[in-house]
Amino acid sequence: MTVIKGTGSVLPELIVPNSDFNDHVFFGKDGVELPLSGAEAAAKLEAITGIRERRYVPFDQDSRPLMTRASRLAVEDSGLDLNDLDGIIVAHNAGNILIGEQAFHTVPNMAAYLKNELDITNHECFAYDLLFACPGWLQAVIQAHQSIQCGDAENVLVVGIEVASRMLDPHDMDSMILGDGCGAAVFSKNAGDKGVLSQATFSNANKDLDNIYLGKSNKEGVAGSCWFKMNGKEVYRYATTWVPKVIEKALDSAGLGIADIDMFLFHQANEKLIQAIANHLADHYGVKPESFEGKLPMTIQFLGNTSVATIPTMLDLILKGNLDGYGLKEGDTVVMASVGAGMHCNALVYRF
Repeated sequence: MTVIKGTGSVLPELIVPNSDFNDHVFFGKDGVELPLSGAEAAAKLEAITGIRERRYVPFDQDSRPLMTRASRLAVEDSGLDLNDLDGIIVAHNAGNILIGEQAFHTVPNMAAYLKNELDITNHECFAYDLLFACPGWLQAVIQAHQSIQCGDAENVLVVGIEVASRMLDPHDMDSMILGDGCGAAVFSKNAGDKGVLSQATFSNANKDLDNIYLGKSNKEGVAGSCWFKMNGKEVYRYATTWVPKVIEKALDSAGLGIADIDMFLFHQANEKLIQAIANHLADHYGVKPESFEGKLPMTIQFLGNTSVATIPTMLDLILKGNLDGYGLKEGDTVVMASVGAGMHCNALVYRF
């Protein structure tokens, strides 16, 4: 089996409450100014998403310190030496975000940066990146599990890093959704019946291809073409349709039903979306939506959507006893599921 041997996460120190957007002027994708003040727009966003605040990496830092700190915490928690690692997989969306520029670098890759920062000298420890949008960390976990099951590795560090704050169009309401963060975990080979039980991945990439993309600012004349953009209604429609299906496939592969699951760690995109996915699952399996009470932790309210970092960060907070009302004990079975640009979605069933 493949088990979680250690976890770590870092929450950036710069806290950005919704009130920070009160002076913003927002435009629609058609370039027309919206008839909402910044304060009204922030209040509307909070009502829809549940987000009250998010965190940003200080603007005098690039992406590497956040990634390195979270990774060190995960390896320390595992009890392994850094050179015990057989592999490093880093999931992200934009490589290393540069200081003072609306730009990012992907060469060398983030995993190479991380291996260098950790001073790992084991040349047989592979180090590569995975670009799979918000489901990237979970897909990297799946690949780490496959490497371990194939006998290519025994210990793999899997990292999810997001520094979205440098790609946010100040004139687009959707930009208030995203935040920065990093979560990491070490996955290891272990005998027994605990660990990864099953997984499933879907990539549609059809008419949904442009639901999330990078593009020009909503306000004409603003420089740059790598600002975060989203067609929110279509993302919602995709997620509520396909995430329940990918979860069903993973549960079927594990021979389990919805009643066998003790906790659901869903990608933190939107409070109402998370609940809607749970409601769709409840309807499909013929159970009451109330059966999800106490099983659906959220960090969206105080961290925003940190993309690839949402699930590993939330997992670490729960395992360290830092998310009020939630804890995991031996024997608990958990479903992790995510969805994002592409469009892609995936699910993994894990027993502690």
